[in-house]
Amino acid sequence: MTADSDASDQPDWAAYQNLTPTAQTCLLLVANYDGDAWGGLIAQAAQEGLDVSDRHVRRSLADLESAGLVESSEATQRRETYSVTDDGREVLSGMRDSLAQTLEMVDNREGSA
Repeated sequence: MTADSDASDQPDWAAYQNLTPTAQTCLLLVANYDGDAWGGLIAQAAQEGLDVSDRHVRRSLADLESAGLVESSEATQRRETYSVTDDGREVLSGMRDSLAQTLEMVDNREGSA
């Protein structure tokens, strides 16, 4: 995600729409548990209602890392701890803004009913 993307590209903050539900949840959980072991993400993802395996969480984390949304703070190949990057924070802000907009629309519909 770069600042010099052409006009037809989505803005950086809209990238969350292209993430799988598991990747969205992993991004949120990495932000919430910055620096904690990734294994906790499996339990947290399950509590969020996602039926995911260890392998699926690892793949989602690898995809998030490839997209530049999280980074591993471990130099080892095992990559056990992650933190959110600046681009990841931008995506999280987009998620927040989108949810706020949706809630506002729902509130407006309920108010007019």
